[in-house]
Amino acid sequence: LAHPRRPRPAVPRDGMPTSPPPQRAAERVSVEAFVIVIGDRGEEWVFRTRDISEHGLFLFTKVARTYPFKVGQTLRLELHDYDEALHCRAVVARIVEPGSPEASTYPTGFGVRIVDADGVTRDRLRALIASARTGTTPY
Repeated sequence: LAHPRRPRPAVPRDGMPTSPPPQRAAERVSVEAFVIVIGDRGEEWVFRTRDISEHGLFLFTKVARTYPFKVGQTLRLELHDYDEALHCRAVVARIVEPGSPEASTYPTGFGVRIVDADGVTRDRLRALIASARTGTTPY
């Protein structure tokens, strides 16, 4: 008897899934870092991280505003922490708008899912997350 094969999710060379997990697959940790977001036409915006995980980040500014991004839009990110900058591409996964229920508890901002990062960047991101858990310097 032949059994049909189940489709498998695409996995890039670094072993990280390319599609979003159905539930949180990675622990979020609070990290104070600056992120430069680079848009399609080279525009740059500076944000702070609310939290990060191996799969993504939540970014915000202290000023409630509407962000010039749309869910599904791809952005380039530079995550700056200490003397290091991590570079990756991410897709906007959700946006917390001013006046929304979540905005009454958390800062307005947007969540991004990392879709393209090399192995060195992934390793440095893991080190940053581990150091946030223990309160040590990551690099």
